[in-house]
Amino acid sequence: MTALGQDRNTSQLIGDVVRASLAAAVLIYGGSIVMRNTSGYVTKGQTALGLIGVGIAMQRVDNSAGSAGDKEINIGTGVFKLANSAGTDAITEADIGKPCYAVDDQTVAKTNGLTAGLATRSPAGVIVGVEDTGVHVLFNEAILRAVLSGHRIFVPVRVATLVGANVYRVMSPIAGKVVNIASITEGVLTTGDATLTGKINGNAITGGVITITQAGSAAGDKDFAAPTAANTVAAGDELSLTVGGTNATATVANCLFEIERA
Repeated sequence: MTALGQDRNTSQLIGDVVRASLAAAVLIYGGSIVMRNTSGYVTKGQTALGLIGVGIAMQRVDNSAGSAGDKEINIGTGVFKLANSAGTDAITEADIGKPCYAVDDQTVAKTNGLTAGLATRSPAGVIVGVEDTGVHVLFNEAILRAVLSGHRIFVPVRVATLVGANVYRVMSPIAGKVVNIASITEGVLTTGDATLTGKINGNAITGGVITITQAGSAAGDKDFAAPTAANTVAAGDELSLTVGGTNATATVANCLFEIERA
């Protein structure tokens, strides 16, 4: 759905009310998602980083012309029904117990909006139910932070050289899905590009190939792959990166497998 242009009657199952100060230059509609920024002030739900879900606005508060802290708002915590996303971001029963992410001030999604290897959305709450008409989301900052602390882990792999066809292996400590593979180089490439093919137990991950471009290469270049299938991993499975391409310089790449816990 689109962002709100008026107050919303957001149904609540259970919860309490907290009070918080608004960020500068923000209008929050009643019934909308409220999120806290890194300075501790609250703003409306939106696609942005550095925020965390607090709850649902109990009334409209307009601080459009004000500074941070000029106005306060009552925020309902507990379980509320919000609009679901569509396509690959649609939340299903399989996502219950996992965090959801704010798209706008009334819509949540199942993913953090990974784009070019980087998240674009902030966590809103924890999914506790799904209906045809929306998603039941638990808003509680402490619970959400606890869920997030173990939701995704990062498994490092050091590729000693981007020359040849060597395979570099590590073990997955958890069961889940590989949602991102990232690399950063320590030097330049020559002659041609290098590739790193992500695999699980020797089987290639669909969409799991990183291409490191030789032209204009430099230490600190960052590249990513966004797996789309064949990315389910069990605890103890082998994760590997296979070097390929035509690069001729023995440059090191420090890499990460990002795994979303099952």
